[in-house]
Amino acid sequence: MNEILLLAHEILCAAIFYSVFIRAVRSCEKVRTDVRLAFFVLGIVACTGMAAPLAWGFAPDGFTLVLLAAVAIVEIVTSHHWACGVPDSFYKPGCAPRQRRASDRNEGGHHAGA
Repeated sequence: MNEILLLAHEILCAAIFYSVFIRAVRSCEKVRTDVRLAFFVLGIVACTGMAAPLAWGFAPDGFTLVLLAAVAIVEIVTSHHWACGVPDSFYKPGCAPRQRRASDRNEGGHHAGA
């Protein structure tokens, strides 16, 4: 059973790290610093989580896995808001792109990332 928990832990940490990496690739200096910092910290923690079982003998429990799964679900669910790039609300004031393609908008005339 411990091997299954460990495997689930590693998969969830990797999924979180991948999601953060994809968002970091799409970010630039025009993205709000707090947003970039939040994703940076989450990425560091996910990397640390992947190494923890080998480095410190960490053994995940059920609650840890549920918490990791919840974070991974948030990352997956919100990823569609990043499909066309950084959401406008995450840019520094006055730095959001002014030109958007019509295909970047969803129904109702709102930006896909908003």
